[in-house]
Amino acid sequence: MKTNNILLILIILSFAGATWLITENHALKHREIDMMDKWFNMEEDLSDMQVEIFDMKTQMNRIESLIDEMAVDYSDTNSANTVNYN
Repeated sequence: MKTNNILLILIILSFAGATWLITENHALKHREIDMMDKWFNMEEDLSDMQVEIFDMKTQMNRIESLIDEMAVDYSDTNSANTVNYN
């Protein structure tokens, strides 16, 4: 009789442990999926930022070339307006 009770208790504990492990595994998988989603979103954000940085660098290069052109034009007009006193 005692053996049957012990065996029944062991079966119940095994079932409870298996249920707990399945539940915990499901929760871990859910958290893992959430982390992977966050990772992919972060990769998308980084990709978007890289494109924006490239566009900003392109704009800065255009601005620098415009400034250089303006400086050359200014120096040309300024040197034409100067009087040589020698």
